[in-house]
Amino acid sequence: MIHAKKPSRMIDTIFFDLDGVIVDSEPIHAKAKRMILDSHSIQYPDSIFDDFIGQPDEVFFKHVFENLDKQKNPYKLLLQEKNDLFFELIPEMQLVEGFISFINEIKKRNIKTALVSSTSTYTFGLIDKHFYLADLFDLLITEKDTERHKPFPDPYIKALQTLPASVDSTIVIEDSPNGIKSAKEAGCSVFALTTSFKTEKLMKPDEIFNSYDEIAEKVMQ
Repeated sequence: MIHAKKPSRMIDTIFFDLDGVIVDSEPIHAKAKRMILDSHSIQYPDSIFDDFIGQPDEVFFKHVFENLDKQKNPYKLLLQEKNDLFFELIPEMQLVEGFISFINEIKKRNIKTALVSSTSTYTFGLIDKHFYLADLFDLLITEKDTERHKPFPDPYIKALQTLPASVDSTIVIEDSPNGIKSAKEAGCSVFALTTSFKTEKLMKPDEIFNSYDEIAEKVMQ
């Protein structure tokens, strides 16, 4: 665990990102995107999948359409193909180790919870059918709930206003630079998990953790 500044306040609310924080889905998303691009003979840099972690798939495929796809396939067609393939790959997905026991423990302590993700409602629905996640949260924020998505702060601002919750007693659990930037610009303290990026790639969270066990030690003290 790497310390930056320590939040000195009581925690009564925890916001969770989805991909890489609750479900280990980033490899599945990347695999599906890669297969779609390859099937259309679209050339791409290997870094493209990491570059768009935390952003909606529509943003990814718009970028592909505008910058990489010489054939100019309609990006919504590629997006639908990716969604269909992602559904087929969901059985390969796993929950992030320690998430279930962590959220069950904080709910016993009456800590409010929200899922705050830039994923589409459709994609979350596919994942929820497999893992039954929705009932674990007091609030769900997905792509449809804001016009701007991570790395903009809008999703977290929306969650703070809707729940409601105070930045003074809320922490956010994130795993990507885009998500950390979004949460920090909304005024939240951020605990970063090293599930998707190495420590040096994570952009100035309040603290960095390697596991939910480490986060539990901090939150439950």
